[in-house]
Amino acid sequence: MTKNYSVSKSNYLIDASYKLNPQAQKLILACLSKIDSRHEVPREVVISALEFAELTGLSKKNAHRELYRAADALKRTDIILIENGEKIELAWLQEKGERIRGEAAVRLVWTDRVLKYISQLQSRFTTYKLKHIVDLQSSHSIRLYELLIRFNDTGIRKITVDDFKAALGISDKYEQYRDLARRVIRPSLKEINNNKKTNLVVTFETVKKGRSVVALYFTFSEKREYQQELDLEKK
Repeated sequence: MTKNYSVSKSNYLIDASYKLNPQAQKLILACLSKIDSRHEVPREVVISALEFAELTGLSKKNAHRELYRAADALKRTDIILIENGEKIELAWLQEKGERIRGEAAVRLVWTDRVLKYISQLQSRFTTYKLKHIVDLQSSHSIRLYELLIRFNDTGIRKITVDDFKAALGISDKYEQYRDLARRVIRPSLKEINNNKKTNLVVTFETVKKGRSVVALYFTFSEKREYQQELDLEKK
C-alpha cells in the first residue's frame, strides 16, 4: 500500500530537533503521505487504524492501540528549529488527538506554525517515498534517513556531532563519541543498509579536531535495485 505514497517536509523541519518514538514518527509521515504539500494543507487530518496499518506495515491487530499511543506522543513533543538564524519552538498539534468513537480513528489538528513547514511548499523541501522507511524500527534510523535523503542530489552529508545529536533529540546523551557510535550511529546505519525496503546504502567517516570527533561525514547512494527502478521511471 505504500508503493506510490510520498512524504514532503520543509528542510527546516528535516533538520529540526525533536524526539519521537518510531510509531509517532510514522504517524506524522503517514499523515503527510495523504496530502499534497505543494498546496494548502487542511489543519485537520483524520487517519484510521486501518490506514495507519496499511501505510506503515503495522499489524492490523494492534494498529488501533499503536495509533492512539502515537497520537498521544505527538501532543507531548515539541520541535526546535533554526530558520534564518532564529531559534523557533513550535508544537506538532493544536490539541490532543481526538479518538473518533466507533471508527478506530483519530483526528489530528496541526498547529498554525507547523503548517508552514508541511503546506504550500515551493522551495527548500525534501520528498521521499514512504515505503523506504516503513520497516525501520528505530527512531534514530528514521531520523538519520531523513537527514541524509535531504542531500540525495549529492550523496554526501557532513554534520557536526552536536547538530546530529540535536536533530535526533539526544543532545543530553552520549557525551563520549564512542557511546554515540555504538548506541546510535552504527545500529542505525546497519538497519538502513540491511533493510530490504530502504533505498540507500550508507558509509561514514569521522572528522576530528585534535583527538575529539567533531563531525560526521556520510556518503550514500541508491541501492542497485532501486537505481534500476528509478531508471525505469525516467523512461
